[in-house]
Amino acid sequence: MSHDEDGFTQALGDSVDLVASMPSPRFIKSHLTWDLLPEQMSTVKPKVVYVARNPKDMCVSYYHYCQLVHRLTGGFEEFAELFMQDKAPVGPIWRHILSFWEKRDEPNVLFLKYEDMKRDLPSQIRRTAEFLGKKIDDESVEKLVDYLSFDKMKKNPAVNLEVVMAQKYGEERMANADAKFIRKGQVGDYKNHMSDEMIAKFDAWTEENLAGTGLSFE
Repeated sequence: MSHDEDGFTQALGDSVDLVASMPSPRFIKSHLTWDLLPEQMSTVKPKVVYVARNPKDMCVSYYHYCQLVHRLTGGFEEFAELFMQDKAPVGPIWRHILSFWEKRDEPNVLFLKYEDMKRDLPSQIRRTAEFLGKKIDDESVEKLVDYLSFDKMKKNPAVNLEVVMAQKYGEERMANADAKFIRKGQVGDYKNHMSDEMIAKFDAWTEENLAGTGLSFE
């Protein structure tokens, strides 16, 4: 269904060696589930900020990512079905989300929702600063809101990976508006891709897996 013959992930370099050479305190980004992270997560207890997103929007975003990076050839409906069957590379998705949700009350874990960040970024910035033990004034919050805006992040070469992708795929392909690592970032974009039947199926799947957990998504 997809592959990585272009060596995109290899082009990013060895992140393990990079992290090992970084001075403390370090910022490390990961997509691993809790049980695949180092055992020191439970002993050293580093601070963890986890960001969850509505699975419907996540599915759409991940589909475009797989098309761009892994040359996915299947259609969206097929991908969505595999996503709900825990057969997409990122799955099982509920195991991933709930492994962090269950630890949300631990002092070293902050569980955020993407939708909350889009709706009220200033409050989420303040919440994160407090979690990290940092004092932050209104002026700094205002600057961060601008710096972390979607438009600014999309243009930031430190996070948009456009240099790496242009090297691997060529400038012509990257000129395509859809060929962007950071694409839309909209809440509810799934409505532009999913039929009413697919949305109902996703909602039922979500309700079944979140029953009794106290977690919900918009």
